[in-house]
Amino acid sequence: MPFDQRQLSAAGTYAGRAIRVSFYIAGTVIFALIAIVLLRVSSFFNQPSSVSTRTSFQINSPDITRRPAKSSAAHFSGGWQEILQHGQIYDRDTDFTLVVNMPSNPDTPVVRDYSHEMSTLRPLLRTAYMGGISNYYDLQTRFGPVRAASFQTNADGRIKLCVSYLSRFDTNAVYLKGWLCEASGVRPNFHTLACLLDRITLKGALPTTAAQTFFEERLTRSARCSAEPVSQTTDTRPPRPPRRL
Repeated sequence: MPFDQRQLSAAGTYAGRAIRVSFYIAGTVIFALIAIVLLRVSSFFNQPSSVSTRTSFQINSPDITRRPAKSSAAHFSGGWQEILQHGQIYDRDTDFTLVVNMPSNPDTPVVRDYSHEMSTLRPLLRTAYMGGISNYYDLQTRFGPVRAASFQTNADGRIKLCVSYLSRFDTNAVYLKGWLCEASGVRPNFHTLACLLDRITLKGALPTTAAQTFFEERLTRSARCSAEPVSQTTDTRPPRPPRRL
């Protein structure tokens, strides 16, 4: 058979491509395996070292306390978390959830992303999260500012209108997040949520001195709750002409 340089070159090209593709596939598989291992390791270290049904917080509001309450407290490697729930997301009536996080190292500054913090609430929701965030509100409470946004859930076929929230306090010792869902078909009121958060009180000692000091000082302040839409900044200056080169 005569020697064909072009066939040999084409065969070499195909072989090179096959080798590169096999390396890409192998790299993808290895990366996926490493990611799975890291996720499992991180979830292992993120398991609570202690769990309790007693919490240090309560809400002094008849509109919420009339609903069945459920609470839990857990100690993680990064700090403490307490959860207080009145009612359930799949109920026809109102439900409210308060999640209080107290980092073990409050001196470490952290910038909290709203979308990420809300995604961590989905295991508590245990329902389909419908639609994106439609509008944001700035809430004011005696503890400090809170950012809130509306969303919808589909809980066992029942669509509820809800409001999620994340605190923006001027401290790293504690931060709050959670949600409020009104009765089916009723749109939540941001001002109502602000006043609910304003009525948080302590019924026990907190695990960190920084969190305890923060709440004791803020609870001495006068009640304050308000809500207004987040204002968007715009550049009102006239357009500048393009610079000549």
